[in-house]
Amino acid sequence: MNNKIALITGANSGVGLATAKGLASAGFDLIFLVRSIQKAESTKAEILKQFPNVKIDYEIADLEDIKSVLKATENIKKRYIKIDRLINNAGYSPDVVAFTKEGYEKSFIANHLGHFVLTINLLDLLEASGEGRVISLSSAAHALGKVSRMFLKNNKNTNILKAYGDGKLANVLFTKGLSKRLVGKPVLAFCLHPGVVGTNFGGNFTGISGLLVKLAHPFMISSEKGAMTSLFLATTPFENIQRDGGKYFDKSKVKSTMNNDITNDNIEWFWQKSLEAVEEMLL
Repeated sequence: MNNKIALITGANSGVGLATAKGLASAGFDLIFLVRSIQKAESTKAEILKQFPNVKIDYEIADLEDIKSVLKATENIKKRYIKIDRLINNAGYSPDVVAFTKEGYEKSFIANHLGHFVLTINLLDLLEASGEGRVISLSSAAHALGKVSRMFLKNNKNTNILKAYGDGKLANVLFTKGLSKRLVGKPVLAFCLHPGVVGTNFGGNFTGISGLLVKLAHPFMISSEKGAMTSLFLATTPFENIQRDGGKYFDKSKVKSTMNNDITNDNIEWFWQKSLEAVEEMLL
């Protein structure tokens, strides 16, 4: 097990697939966390056509299902003694606002809490790397998020754009909270804006939001360009980015966040509320 190993969520399409191919090109072996065997096998076959020497493994889990994510981490720990990179890539804009049986907005679970459980349960494997990294895809849409909405149950006053913004703000808060807990450990945490990528994002939006997405489509970038910052953070020598742990990147450079809710108090509150929500969902 000499090769570096990267675990990536959402590797079957778009930026995730481009990131997986970039990691394979850089010599990483890959683990996919995906929702179906069919998606895993087709993605594996596509990457092996280009990179036949890469070892590819996968685990089946749904990021909306916390119990399935926890089970996946247990299975991964049985097979691996280290992971070098965790790319929390998967995320989606909801078609409709829907809630779990506990009352939490579903895309918030998939965009944040699923990755939260995945990450904290694999930290020991990331530490074993000696230069582990947690790279979480956020978005400039974090500017639309509000901490006050995040853990409200059955909040009928939200909409798909607000829900998406809340999830992307959650990625930033999670990264900053995680980075505080990694001080003195050989693991770095980053979040990033991949750019406005011409994938399926926003295709389900209606009204003015849908119109804006359609108007912006000619100016969107390719998945390959969208993967560049993730690949930069995954492949840059540890010592060159060690001082940037916890920061938000755009176009492979540190950028300022754009939301006044990103405060030390909110970061700690958010971490505790995430733990409480996970505990409730595991009952």
